[in-house]
This record gives sequence, C-alpha cells and structure tokens, in this order.
Amino acid sequence: MAYRYGCTRGPEDASASRPDARERIQQAAIELYGEHGFEATSLKAIAERAEVSAPLVLHHFGSKAGLRTACDQRAAEHLRQAKLEAVRRQGSLPQNYLFEVMSQNLPLVRYMLRAFAAGGRGADALMDQLVEDSLEYTAEAEALGQVVSSRNPEHRAALLLMMSFGSMMMHHQMKRLLGVSPVEDPPEEWGPYIAAVSEIYLYGVLRPEAYPDLVAFIDDHRKGRDR
Repeated sequence: MAYRYGCTRGPEDASASRPDARERIQQAAIELYGEHGFEATSLKAIAERAEVSAPLVLHHFGSKAGLRTACDQRAAEHLRQAKLEAVRRQGSLPQNYLFEVMSQNLPLVRYMLRAFAAGGRGADALMDQLVEDSLEYTAEAEALGQVVSSRNPEHRAALLLMMSFGSMMMHHQMKRLLGVSPVEDPPEEWGPYIAAVSEIYLYGVLRPEAYPDLVAFIDDHRKGRDR
C-alpha cells in the first residue's frame, strides 16, 4: 500500500534513522483511526502499518494521546493546505483535479469524522483550528473575487464546517437519498453529492428581496455586535 502525501514505506531496520518515520506513523494512525476508530486501533497496529516498531511510536509521540494530538494537527494542516491550493489555483477546477484532491483527503475526512463523533477537548481544539484556518483561506478567496463576504465571518466559517461534517456523519442517509456516500464510495462516484452541494454554494436557496424581515434581522444583529 503506497502512502499518500509523499510518504513511502521501507525496511523497519532503517525506519528509526529515516526522517519520514514520524510522518509515516502519523499517516498510518490517521488511516487506521478513520477506518476503525480510536478505541479499536492499537499502537501495535499503527506500528505495523507504518512498518516501524511500537517503541518507536512511543519515542516520537510519548503516548497514544500524544499521537492523537499530533494526528489532529496534521489532519488540520493538510486540509488547510488543500484548501489554499484550490483557492490559489489559476482558472477553473477540472473534474479530474477535484477527484484527485478528494481521493487524497478522504482518509483525513474519515479521521475527522471519528474525532468529532468521539468528542471531548481534542475535538473542540480540532474544530477551533479548522475554523481559524477557514477564515484564512476564505479571506484569500474573497480577495481573489471567488467568495462573497460575510457579515460574520467567524460564525459563517463555523456553521459551514459543522454542516459539512454533519452531513458526512449522515452518509448512510445520503447514500439512501442521493445514491452516493462521500465516506464509503470513491470520489469519482460523488457526482450527485457534488452537484447538490455546488448548487447550494453557487446559487443559494432564498432570495433576499422575498424576505425583508430576515434581512432586517441580520442587519440589526450585526449592528448589535458592532456596538
């Protein structure tokens, strides 16, 4: 099995001296945690997939909790980099590019779904980081004319992330109603999901002129925050 994100596998006896040993351990942990959950995944299983010894895992991360924290940070950073790359990409986003990015990041999505389902302070810290990163790449997208501005960027970022991961957690219902699961099915089969999400993002749902009271409510709420 070839690791994503540029990682390679090699003989265990050389793993301790290779600079990518720590990275391989984190990648193996992200994949296994996403596949089986945190409680069901042992350090031994992670070491075996990374082709290192279990003591080397503890040497790098100190404990299973330390490894979990490092995986949270790695997952958030990879998602941040993928989003920034998409924002900075010149021209349109062809389907093959989208499928490649989604395929590469699917283990991260599965990992984060497990993290949010598990809850706790770790999940809170991960969400806080994702919101902070979202503000960064969304601001860049706004500056490039790709995204409309928000009256409350922090709240918008938080809600979009929660809606995205929340819908993923209901992927069994999505499979039943849309015919595809973005958690279980390969990205090249995600057409109905991508089309539905893209329509919502590109065209919205409500016409502001049809709901003046809601527009006034939003404006009043913003004025209250600015006082």
